[in-house]
Amino acid sequence: MKRLLVGLLLLESAVVSGAAARQSITLAELLGRATIYVAEYENKFSAIVSEEEYIQRMQPNPAGTPPQRVTRGDVLVLNLIGNNWTGFRDVYEVNGAPVRDHTQRLQKLFEAPGGAVLPQASKISEESARYNLGPVRRTINVPTMALLYLRMDNRRRSEFQLGGEETVEGVRARVLKFTETAKPSIVGGRDGDQPAHGAFWIEPDSGRVLRSVMIVGEAWIRVKATIDVTYGPNPKLELWVPIRMSERYDLGRQGNITALAMYSNFRRFSVDANAVIK
Repeated sequence: MKRLLVGLLLLESAVVSGAAARQSITLAELLGRATIYVAEYENKFSAIVSEEEYIQRMQPNPAGTPPQRVTRGDVLVLNLIGNNWTGFRDVYEVNGAPVRDHTQRLQKLFEAPGGAVLPQASKISEESARYNLGPVRRTINVPTMALLYLRMDNRRRSEFQLGGEETVEGVRARVLKFTETAKPSIVGGRDGDQPAHGAFWIEPDSGRVLRSVMIVGEAWIRVKATIDVTYGPNPKLELWVPIRMSERYDLGRQGNITALAMYSNFRRFSVDANAVIK
């Protein structure tokens, strides 16, 4: 009984010590670890393709359209041009009905580039965009987009603030809030600069990003977009990967669009960067 009591006391002490360490971390320490993590992550996660199930709803529902639309497609994420995240979608199924054969054509296109690869991939994405509900052109719904604000060369663009402590996918994290202040903003639109704000949920010891929320724009101007991404472990890639992304587009008097993307079947492939960007 005495040994059990000692063991419980030691366990409680370790839990308290871990919590104290997370709470005592400084803003500079947390931001520094997150920046190092993102720099390494960009090299490891680039050239990853996954399958996406994408559920969309629009309120109020336009006449003649279904209450929701569910698409399935391949999503390819690259980090090639100017070290910016670029995402491509290739939809192969809409509301359970195939719109083409599932041939993993995006992956094949980049594995054996024969010239004008990016224009071809962009054309595929534009074709797939016709299945999006509503009038919003979605260019920032790349799961890793928010990580741009943690890059060393972008950190000066935002003000950062420590938040509280929360659990994400079973891991305790510190919240790191950000507000973009520099101009021009990373995201731009028809109305000019679109400064972002939001938060990251970061594992203090490793700097790993467990969740991100990025908010861009204002509904009273045109569109307010909220992109919320949760990461989870992927043993095959030995990485934490985006497992779901929720989106909300507030359109003022026109209503709103909500979407939920869930990702699976992640796979890495080789890309010749020089061949792609020619």
